[in-house]
Amino acid sequence: MKIWWNHWFSTAYHLINLMKNDNADITIIGTNSNPDCVYKMVCDEFYKEPSFKSTDEYLKYCLSFCQEHSVDVFVPRHNLTQIIKHKSEFEEIGTKLLANTDYESVIITDDKIKTYQHLISKGMQDVIPEFYVCKNAVDFSEAFHNLNSKGYKVCFKLSIDEGAITYHVIDKDRKSSIYKYSSASHLNYEEAYQMINSYSFKIPLIVMPYMNEPEISVDCLLVENELITIPRYKLGGRVSKVSFNTEIIRITKTIEKQFQFEMPFNVQYRILDEKPMLLEINPRMSGGIQLSCMATGINIPRLALHKLLGQKLEWNYPSVSDIKVAHIETPIIIR
Repeated sequence: MKIWWNHWFSTAYHLINLMKNDNADITIIGTNSNPDCVYKMVCDEFYKEPSFKSTDEYLKYCLSFCQEHSVDVFVPRHNLTQIIKHKSEFEEIGTKLLANTDYESVIITDDKIKTYQHLISKGMQDVIPEFYVCKNAVDFSEAFHNLNSKGYKVCFKLSIDEGAITYHVIDKDRKSSIYKYSSASHLNYEEAYQMINSYSFKIPLIVMPYMNEPEISVDCLLVENELITIPRYKLGGRVSKVSFNTEIIRITKTIEKQFQFEMPFNVQYRILDEKPMLLEINPRMSGGIQLSCMATGINIPRLALHKLLGQKLEWNYPSVSDIKVAHIETPIIIR
């Protein structure tokens, strides 16, 4: 069986190993625009992706690649939305997509504003933090002052964002310093306003309270009418803790019912005023799912593959909760 992973995060190195799990019947094909990406070392075949001028061009490449290489299962990340929109075209050439393929659900979860609005319409406003949609600098200024007057520190990002690359925190008393003290970009209000004032607002901005509690990243897969739910608390540095918090699990199961995801997905929360608040929903495996798998012994990538193929694998929750797990940098020779 040939399985293709296209242009994933570097942590796909671990996800591919989890899926293979010493199964000699699986051939993994990897592609990336970077010929030195680390997960090429766990692929049986690897190809450099050419550059493309449009998503339509990339879609044609994917269809052609699946035909040329007789791909049985395609695990897409790059250009995911466009690929699942054309699910039937992949099925016609004999390729199954290991992805959540309900196009409308993915369109909603791609956009944090649409996600919040959709869940509010379904009566889930209690898990949605106060937020403002900003389409110009005046909106941004009003949102900041409204939240700040309530005693909240403020953060913002684009409504469509991956990997928090547009995420910033406003510290009104921040002084310029050579020292970086957080993974987030911290700005004072004047710096933030200057940045926003020069932005085109092609994608709207979302402004909300900054939540300082650890992020809770929940890795999930629905199997035989039971939702595997693994809440992973990011404690700081490289340490996480899997803890089966019943309230987080309850909320996540309610969210899954709204979107009916069939393949792996990820939900992220933070605590605000002692309540779990939704950050975002990712309709794909998270970049840290291997930590959840290691801590619990539940191999989600492999379970997902067997589910897609109509096969059942046994799994069980661990007998203990509060399992700490960490990761380290490992040197790897790239050939």
